[in-house]
Amino acid sequence: MTTPDRPAWDFDALYRGESPAEGVPPVPAVPWDTKAPKESVVGWQEQGLVRGDVLDIGCGLGDNAIYLAGHGHRVTGLDIAPTALVTAERRAADAGVDVTFAVADAATLAGYTAAFDTVVDSGMFHCLDDHAKAAYAAAAHRATRPGARLLMSCFSDANDDPQRQRRGVSEQALRDTLSGAGWRITALTPRTVRRTGDGSDVEMAFWLVQAERA
Repeated sequence: MTTPDRPAWDFDALYRGESPAEGVPPVPAVPWDTKAPKESVVGWQEQGLVRGDVLDIGCGLGDNAIYLAGHGHRVTGLDIAPTALVTAERRAADAGVDVTFAVADAATLAGYTAAFDTVVDSGMFHCLDDHAKAAYAAAAHRATRPGARLLMSCFSDANDDPQRQRRGVSEQALRDTLSGAGWRITALTPRTVRRTGDGSDVEMAFWLVQAERA
């Protein structure tokens, strides 16, 4: 996770319960571990948008991949953090589903070409710096087949909070990055979710993106 004000995070350290970057305290558990699929992923599945061979990029602890595999999809879950994948594999085994998990850099997706029909990205895109965002969009294009679909949920720039070093993604940045890599956006929807944490309610603004491989 990189911004002009923030060094890259070591996400494997974060999953190990260590500090992911200078000045960032360790946490006993990552805040996005809900032990359940994200609402956006459930919605995409229920709308029939997920099809064919599925890549869950930035799969983390695997709950989205496990949910999709449970609905009959052949799923590959990739993440940069090996520690997260240990938990993901255990959860998949407990759920009785078959998911292929592997360590990979989203900016390169080395070894994957014309392999997937759907890419699901639930909260990874906004963790990348601008260069990595563009590289990832291009790598995902290469890793998919003609007619593939990209389904993405990412923080909106409506969340920008310099004091917390929190940065989201603007609509124009999404359009420029995806179109520049050969993706055609078919739906771009803002959504606000209220979350409770640290004793207070926080509104988080997201983009829900649907794009097709041009």
